[in-house]
Amino acid sequence: MCIVGAHIHTSHKMRKEIRKLLIGSVLVGFALVGGCTKQQSTTKAGNESEEQSQGSLEARVDKHGEEIMASSAKAEARQWMKQPSHIFFKADPKDVAQYVEEFYRAGATQVLIADIEEHEGKQFGEALLVVLPKEASARIKLFEIGSRADTAFQNDPVSDKGQKYLYYSLD
Repeated sequence: MCIVGAHIHTSHKMRKEIRKLLIGSVLVGFALVGGCTKQQSTTKAGNESEEQSQGSLEARVDKHGEEIMASSAKAEARQWMKQPSHIFFKADPKDVAQYVEEFYRAGATQVLIADIEEHEGKQFGEALLVVLPKEASARIKLFEIGSRADTAFQNDPVSDKGQKYLYYSLD
């Protein structure tokens, strides 16, 4: 009988421990779910503040434009496109040439092929950088052309916020 009594006492003690573990696990589970929700909202807020710290798309384009202007991986678009070994990854050279001419006719200060990379003796133009004038009427025309270029080259649209550059990824 003592053995049975000890067995019952041990069994009861084990159930108590298991119950504690289950309750603890459930509480941990709730805490994790609450923490995940909090983490998601924190991550969302973190992403928003990251975007704000990086600035608007226009500000990021201007920053990249300055980097391009300081680099040697750029060339005046008309001149660069005359060379048969100068090509684009995906963009149609005729489309690029058409936009280059339209940008110049509308009053662009400069139109550059940017982020140029060299592979096996060929130069690949990865982007088009348009240097914007300060004159409002020319800017209006350039942004109208730019809107079509955004669609043609599948870039995010930008609006005139006084920036210095328009940038079009060509790959």
